[in-house]
Amino acid sequence: MGDFAVYETMIPLLDEARRGKNGVGAFNIHALEVVPVMIQAAAELKTPVILQVSVSTAKYIGFGLLASVVREIAEQKEIKVALHLDHSRELEDIQAALDGGFSSVMIDGSQLSLEENIRVTCRAVDMARAAGASIEAELGIVGRGKVVTPYPYTDPEEARIFVEKTGVDALAIAIGTHHGQYKDKTAISLDALERIHRAVDIPLVLHGGTGVREEELGRLIDLGMYKLNFGTELNVAWVRAAQEVFGSAELDDSLRDLMIRCNLAMKGVIQNKIRLVSRLS
Repeated sequence: MGDFAVYETMIPLLDEARRGKNGVGAFNIHALEVVPVMIQAAAELKTPVILQVSVSTAKYIGFGLLASVVREIAEQKEIKVALHLDHSRELEDIQAALDGGFSSVMIDGSQLSLEENIRVTCRAVDMARAAGASIEAELGIVGRGKVVTPYPYTDPEEARIFVEKTGVDALAIAIGTHHGQYKDKTAISLDALERIHRAVDIPLVLHGGTGVREEELGRLIDLGMYKLNFGTELNVAWVRAAQEVFGSAELDDSLRDLMIRCNLAMKGVIQNKIRLVSRLS
């Protein structure tokens, strides 16, 4: 074992990224079977990584089981890993993640009024602090799949007020991205991001990273987006590989070996994104 903590909150990972003028990749877990290869992908590049999971997937796997597996593999690989609950809208789910051993959580009150979002987020912040975990919130609604017009960009002044009143560690904002978009790329607003970056002094979070042009990622990091989320692209890579691998499989082929080939397709995507956001040569 190394002489540093490997199972971390997001805070030291994002602080380190900010000092190094790079970002941290945050990758969505879609099933327990992909966790080892996700951590291995980061370990081979010697970079910290944030693994995150939706509430529905966390419940499917089990909060405590998932946290135990992530911690165990992080210790084996001696790589800094944060386990983050993504887009939770219920305080009960946040508490379940904290009780299960998650090191980070997200409260998503983006569909609420500013005042109600602040109220709910403050409660979630207290819960996270009591558990020694980091916490992310969202202000401005990041779209899902279908492009929304006019796009509801996060207001910089509201962001300043929100951060001041809640004390969150990171803030997800709306700059033109959409969850689930992979067939084309999003027209993001660097102007909106720059104005928000000037208004707040905490790490900003990119949601819907799959839909962002890779050549734009560096500029997003320069403007304060130190946590960059990727989910759909991983799932697409795995399913595409599965269509080929399982489509040509014999009935008595090893399920383990078939899944490993699909996992490796996902690993390639993760390592490409890590190189981009970590600015590895």
